[in-house]
Amino acid sequence: MRDSCRYGTSIVLSLLVCTLLLSPSDVGATSPRLDPLSFTFLPGTRGYVLSLFDCATHTCAAMRSTSDGARTWSAVPVPSELNADLRFASWGSYGAGYPTLSVHFADARNGWIYGGIPAPYAANPSLQVVVNHLWSTHDAGRTWRQLSLNSLGVSGGVTQMASHGPLTYLFGSSASSGNARILTTSSSLDRWTGRSRTPLTTPAGGTQLEASFSFAGSSGWFVAGNDRGFSSGAQLSSDGTWREWRAPSTDLIGASYTPICAVTDRILLAVDAASGFVTPPASSVPPGWNGGASWLFISYDAGATFKPLRELSSSYRVVYQHVSGLPAAPVPGTILLEQVSSTGTRLVRSTDWGRSWRVVVNETVTHVAFTSRSNGFAISQSANRIRTTLLHTNTAGSRWVAVAM
Repeated sequence: MRDSCRYGTSIVLSLLVCTLLLSPSDVGATSPRLDPLSFTFLPGTRGYVLSLFDCATHTCAAMRSTSDGARTWSAVPVPSELNADLRFASWGSYGAGYPTLSVHFADARNGWIYGGIPAPYAANPSLQVVVNHLWSTHDAGRTWRQLSLNSLGVSGGVTQMASHGPLTYLFGSSASSGNARILTTSSSLDRWTGRSRTPLTTPAGGTQLEASFSFAGSSGWFVAGNDRGFSSGAQLSSDGTWREWRAPSTDLIGASYTPICAVTDRILLAVDAASGFVTPPASSVPPGWNGGASWLFISYDAGATFKPLRELSSSYRVVYQHVSGLPAAPVPGTILLEQVSSTGTRLVRSTDWGRSWRVVVNETVTHVAFTSRSNGFAISQSANRIRTTLLHTNTAGSRWVAVAM
């Protein structure tokens, strides 16, 4: 993820039938449908998309790249071990929306695939467990190398990656200690070092650990947590290290983790809803906070303080889902969020700092990223969670169209 709230990354997909790479000439009417799972968009016209598809061994992974803004595609190999592991999962049970496989490219040559892969449980092969992996490429995907999570101190897996300038960052956790780490490397290498000066922890329970990096100019912010609240926060220093960041609102609005969106290097956005029955709210939170209301919060001082900006809903009947890349604000004043209600899940957009909203994608969206003020991409998911579609906008999110791959 790069400048997750403002700019994203640009496209690429590769087609691989299990471990056999298809050339572009092989891709025709009989080619399997690729369901995008994760993407990286780079500033300009290049990007990468990681997909799953039905194959002879049930489920296979594929990646394609584009260098012309998604008009044409080239196949990119994926790690052979990835498809070897995926043979244990059938497409019907795996689902296109499986959330833990991700791709991140820092530039056209340097990238990583990370996440959990289903594998048979040794004591009972009919059951599955999830095994975490991390692969890297430094030649645009022609070759991949598997990295040892144990040696990096993140045996619990990589939760999120991001690049900013010449550096790439990795956030992961230890399966044994419960500690978490931000590791840093030059994007062209895999020389990961711990450059965080803040203690990072994982939640004691609750839902799966989530995390997000957000950058604006030379500034950067990081938050992690789950449905029980924020467990870690950090702010980027001028020397590339991460220092402790305890913005007051990470406690005050912390009914659950929410990504931080950097609109500028001074203006940050966050969305959250309070449970109101775990911890009494602070006196500074908005009226009605205990009723399960969702609010949009804003900081005008680079995250030193947050203030309630707008009530989004008054109860749990309408909530705003945490999605990779959301909140998004490609243009100051324009905000995109994912709204969930009894009538379904949809991507909504405001052009007046949240005073009014319009539905722009009437489906669940699992990932959003903008490469400029106008250009962005997203992955939408069918109602049955089986099929996904890559979407593109060149209107700052007001209109989205499906991308043919």
